[in-house]
Amino acid sequence: MILRTKRSVPRWLWMLLTAPSRPVLVFEAGEVPLDRGNKLRELVFLAETVLIRLKGGVVVRPPRGIRAATVPALWLHACAARLSQFALWRDATSAALANCGTVAPDIGFAADASDESPRPLRDELIVSLRGARAMPGPAWIEAVRSTAAIEGLRIRTVVQVREDESRAREVATALGGEFEPWGDTDSVVQEARLRRSYKRARLVVSDRMHVLILAALNGAVPAELVPRPTQKITVAFEVIGVRGISLDAEAADAAGMRDFLHAQLGRSAEIIERVEVARQRLIEVESGIRDAIRKARA
Repeated sequence: MILRTKRSVPRWLWMLLTAPSRPVLVFEAGEVPLDRGNKLRELVFLAETVLIRLKGGVVVRPPRGIRAATVPALWLHACAARLSQFALWRDATSAALANCGTVAPDIGFAADASDESPRPLRDELIVSLRGARAMPGPAWIEAVRSTAAIEGLRIRTVVQVREDESRAREVATALGGEFEPWGDTDSVVQEARLRRSYKRARLVVSDRMHVLILAALNGAVPAELVPRPTQKITVAFEVIGVRGISLDAEAADAAGMRDFLHAQLGRSAEIIERVEVARQRLIEVESGIRDAIRKARA
């Protein structure tokens, strides 16, 4: 059973109370906000964790990152994490705040790698930017456009998160590139379409972490190039041993941004190797979790 909303909490607690022995509780991966408004939620999650352990079950917390930590929400969350058999963090800072568990690659790296079917020539530079950010400035536009021209790449903008569709259209117009809309396409079909697009790309520029991860899994070189980038993408790739993937566009001119993108293009083999190591690490983690569940239920 998958429960997602606050209205599901009573049903969730009732299911745990009435569940047979040795149930399994798996939390979602991603960011965990621990500001003052989340202390009641964390108290509920702590109670659920205690209940599962009393029933001889297994609690799994996939790679997560702590955000906006405050007391007592952090203390409650850390207690629950310590009581869980698996507490994984996608960055060292979160692991230190919780003072337990281990650092592991973001769960996005567990997605299937690019298959070995015949691939088209990598002759595209793909851009996918957040719609909530300001439109990139003239220097950014010049850097991306000139990089594509020098490298002989066609420019295409794609949409991995539906709310970014208008921005993708706007950026394509500014860059003189091709816009690939989401439209009415089913999300599963859209992911398959994106994978095909990333297989055609040599370089993918984005400020969305999972755009860059999916691109890297499909053999493209990822690069974060936006004004004042957050540390989320930098940290996620540093955890797998890939450094220098981000550049603050606000602190660089067009030539500096172009040099950064050119340097990224030379890192293809390194990134493919690191991404595969990360994927194998997550396969090992999953195997360990499945073994623990089997033993608990034996």
